[in-house]
Amino acid sequence: MLKIFRTQPRPASLRPRKTFAAVFFPVFLAATLAPATSMAASAGDTAPAKLNALSRVQLSSELAARLTQVKVRAGDHFSRGDLLARFDCTELKAELEGAESQRALARRQLDANISLKQLGGNVSELEMVQSEAQLAEATASAKVLKHRNSYCDLRAPFDGFVVSRSIEPHQRVDVGAPLLELVDNRSLEVEAIIPSGWLAKLSIGDRFEVTINETGRRYAATLQRIVPVVDPVTRTVRVIGHIDAGPQEISPATLLISGMSGEARFSLNDGSKDLLADTKDPAAAPSTSGAN
Repeated sequence: MLKIFRTQPRPASLRPRKTFAAVFFPVFLAATLAPATSMAASAGDTAPAKLNALSRVQLSSELAARLTQVKVRAGDHFSRGDLLARFDCTELKAELEGAESQRALARRQLDANISLKQLGGNVSELEMVQSEAQLAEATASAKVLKHRNSYCDLRAPFDGFVVSRSIEPHQRVDVGAPLLELVDNRSLEVEAIIPSGWLAKLSIGDRFEVTINETGRRYAATLQRIVPVVDPVTRTVRVIGHIDAGPQEISPATLLISGMSGEARFSLNDGSKDLLADTKDPAAAPSTSGAN
């Protein structure tokens, strides 16, 4: 007698089904590749940039004296040679007057010995040498004091602006104490951070454009220097250029100052050669095959 066995359907938990990875991976791969492609296409030839002043100095005191005047504050504009501050140099000027008197006395003593010797007087060679040495010493002392007196008036070394002020009138300062920080914004450098792969496509003297965020304007610039160091982490290189626009082309409303940032756009030349590559023509090399 044959028995008929009815096949029971498998429970839903035992039925074959697509794994999560099989469903998710194609979608994830498509979502990952699409943005990467668009990002590579939009990267273009732009690089972050900022403006640096050619002259930015911290003036320090050359004297240990009291300040009688401080004529500028942070943000003030000045011209080269303008008086910025003045020291009380009463004692220093008195020392200079004394040194000048000593120099004049030493000169008269030497002249008297020379005249006496010419008239046949009893003047030894040692006395002549001593007179000359005293005059030289007095002259050197007066020259040092005159140079120190030139620091009594602190004058601007260039045209620019005051960044910070660390002093007040009637304040006594020591030698080396910070006084004023000055910046010259007439000549600005553009510093850009570019991928190291661009080195083969750029050359000194290339023109590029800089868009400054603070002014919203574009300026022409010329590439002047390439810093020969590649950052090992970011694989980037610093390049430095010069803004071509002169002061007459920039209004006060769009004044360029140090620290402004923006974006530099380069025209990359795909046909240029790598500056670090061997420029010798392999075809020109002498062949050694068949040499005796």
